Order: sequence, then C-alpha cells, then structure tokens
Amino acid sequence: MLEEGTPEQLAHAHNLTFPDSASLSGRSPSRSSMSRESPCGQFSVDLSQMRSLRLLFSNRECTCGQLVIASRESQYKIFHFHHGGLERLAPVLGDFDFLTRGKKSKNENCPYDHFSVSKPQVSAEECHPEEGLYSTPVDEEAWRQYMNDDGSIDDDFQLRKAIFFRGLDPRLRREAWPLLLQHYAFSTTFEEREQIRNDRFLEYQDIRKQRERMSPAEREAFWRNVECTVEKDVVRTDRTNPFYAGDDNPNIEIMKNILLNYAACNPKLGYTQGMSDLLAPVLAEIQDESEAFWCFVGLMQRTIFVSSPKDGDMDLNLEYMRELLRLMTPRFYAHLECQCEHYPDALELLFVHRWLVLCFKREFAEPEALQMWEACWARYQTDWFHLFLGAAIVALYGGDVVDQGMRPDEMLLHFSSLAGHMDGDLVLRKARGLLHQFRLLPWIPCTLASLCELCGSGMWDSGHVPVVECRGGHGGRSCPYGGQDPVASPDSTATNHVP
Repeated sequence: MLEEGTPEQLAHAHNLTFPDSASLSGRSPSRSSMSRESPCGQFSVDLSQMRSLRLLFSNRECTCGQLVIASRESQYKIFHFHHGGLERLAPVLGDFDFLTRGKKSKNENCPYDHFSVSKPQVSAEECHPEEGLYSTPVDEEAWRQYMNDDGSIDDDFQLRKAIFFRGLDPRLRREAWPLLLQHYAFSTTFEEREQIRNDRFLEYQDIRKQRERMSPAEREAFWRNVECTVEKDVVRTDRTNPFYAGDDNPNIEIMKNILLNYAACNPKLGYTQGMSDLLAPVLAEIQDESEAFWCFVGLMQRTIFVSSPKDGDMDLNLEYMRELLRLMTPRFYAHLECQCEHYPDALELLFVHRWLVLCFKREFAEPEALQMWEACWARYQTDWFHLFLGAAIVALYGGDVVDQGMRPDEMLLHFSSLAGHMDGDLVLRKARGLLHQFRLLPWIPCTLASLCELCGSGMWDSGHVPVVECRGGHGGRSCPYGGQDPVASPDSTATNHVP
C-alpha cells in the first residue's frame, strides 16, 4: 500500500520503479537477479542516496542534453538524450527531490543532496552588439580578401575581429595559425615567410642537435626531470584524434621530440604536465615539426596560457579572475566571500585552475575549444579574453553554486562535472557580451586596469576612456594609475583616466 505523497507513489505514478532484477540502496544483486540482467547490464541506484542529480540542456530548444547522476563517492553516470524527453524528466525529478527532502528533519545536516536543471540562456541584450554581423567562420574566400597579392595583410585588425566573432574554417588553420601565434607577422609577404620558415628550420635543428649532445650526467638529469614524464604523457594525449590514433604512430614521436626540444631550450620552464594537451591540436593542424615547434613557442609566450598551476602567471590570472568575477558576477563573488568565513581557500578559485592551464580544452568538445583558442589568439580588444570566457561559464552555470550554498570542494565537483556538457557557442557569446559590458563601464577598478593596456594601442582606442578607481592594496605606495592608496590616505578619493 503506497502512502500518499511519498517518493514510492511518485515512482509508481511515473513508472520509475526499478525491475525485480535491480539492486537497491547499494545492495549487491543476488545471483538469481544477475542471471536475469540483459547482456548490456543494468544501472540502478537509490536516487535519494545520490550526491547530486543534474539535468544539462545542450540546445536552446531543450530537446537534447544529459542527465548526470553523481554518487557520494563522486562516481558519475551520464545518460544522453538526443530526441527530447529530458524536459519531461525535469519536473518528475524535481518532485522526487521535493518529496525526499520533505521526509528529512530540518536539522539534519545533508549538504550533498543537490538537484539542478541547467538551461543557460543569453538574451539579445547580453550579447555584443556586433554578434550577428559575422554568420560564418572565415573561409578561403574571405581570407584572401584581407591579403595583398604578395601575401601581406595590411588591415589585420578587421581580420582578427572576424576571427574573434566566428573563428576560422578548419581548412585555413595550417596557414592562419602561424600568423595568429606570431610565428610570422601579418605584414610579411609569402616570400618573407618562406625565408623565416627556412631560417627557423635550421635554428630548430640546432636546438635538436644541442639536446642530443648532452653529457651523460646532463642526459641522466634530463631523463629524470623531463623525458620520462613526456614519454608517459604523449602516449595518452588525444589518441582519439585520427592524427594520433593507432600503434606506433610516428606523430606521437614528433610530438615527443617537440616537447623535449622545447624543454631543452627553456630549462627554467622545462616541461609541465598539460603541455602535451596544448601542443597536440597545434601539431595536428600544422603537420610540420619545425613550424609546429615555433607556433608552440608563440603559444607558450602568450598571457593566455599558464605553464604551471603554481607559477607566477597563474597567480596573476587568478588575481584578475577574482576581480573580474567581483565586477561582472557580484552575486557569485559574494558567495565566495561568505564561504571564506569557514573555508579560507574559497577565493583560490580551485575550479578555475584547469581552465587556465589547458585553456578550456577539457571543458568543451574540441571544435568549440579550438574556436575559443582562436578568439583568444585574435587579440581583439583585449589579450585576456580567456578570463571573460571563465567569467561567462560562472555567469551561465554558477547559479546553482549560490542557490545551493556550495562549499569550495562542491564548487570544484560542480564545475568539473560540467566538462563536456556545456554549450561552447553560448559561452562564447556570453563572453563577448561581458567584454562589451566591461568596455562600456564608466569606471573600472585599478586591479583590472591592465586588461586594457595590451593589443597595440590598447582596447580603449574607440574614444571611450574609462576612469580608473584606486582600490588600494599597493602596500602604502601610490597607485600606479595616479591615485593614492586609500589605506595610506583614508580621506582621498583616487581616480584617474587610463593613460
């Protein structure tokens, strides 16, 4: 006899009851029940004992997406919906969540039970006003229109703008990426690029020969500190990509050589895990060892990538990220500050570290991730667009963090579980909108003033010059943008225009 309003009645009404052969509440199935399972096996759990249930919609029509079930041991089961049905499941699981919570004592401490439905959207008002002007990626025809007959590009600003909004046709990457990664200047001609290519090929061979001439002691240290790690990483990197698939694939050896040569000529940096993830797409698109090496050098020299989770670049990126979240997502930032009362590491933004080290490669499908890379490499209006991508993810997918009062470890689990299930195009549109909103601010804190100093003459080259307000924290020194440290001079109001 089912009691009215119980989870059991809900399951019966919606045909959610498990078959006799299913295992419940974590109990092991009996031998007889196992014999009745289908050849593919069955997945069955007690939903009331799960850590979280999350519905992620992958398109605006809400016809496809994923149901992600997470156990208390952080094990996941993902169900993919391609032809509808997920939107009908949302109210059912919502009722189930309500009923199970209703049976618990109000004083019971059960911080892990989370149910959420993710339908992120970006309104027209939130988008960059030029969002609709570029409908397709830059293709061969458009690419040639930006070039002179000799191959030089005079107006690289408009080209970079088009790439920023829509990316590149994949067939153009072999030619365009060396320019975006500053292996060649946009102003160089076909003939000049060929000369640079030849010169750097010889330079690359010298780097390789120098590595091979190491003394026995140097070779032993290099093997211990670099080569053994590289060998382990390359065989696990992007093996689903046809360019690296199969046994004894020569491209794996090429990737290894590039990483070893890079570490040899940059001994202070050496090799850190994650570099192979960054190199793999570059080599797969460029398909030339020497040229891929120099593109990788350009990539690693950019502010967009962080070479190590513990290096100074990471600290700088996290500092900017915190300030950007404070400015653009104040509700989320207030939650972080509130968590600091009990968890001092809340503002360390642990969920952001992988985004920065791998530039979102693990968070999105490769086509979307590479379009994000190209948007960052385009250096349109800022060299720090990756931070706006991170802020966009928080703005679109961070609501549950605040609503459910998640702790720092739960935030990390929340954003990690979103990997592969976020809408990359939506995140890009939101990020471009945030950048536009940032540009229109009448003032910005001095902690973010450096975001407008790069890209040649600066991102504020349209005539709009924001006021910089000093937020202090300069150790008693004067504000680098002209204001006095409020700590040193409490009565002063320090503002200045960006130079």
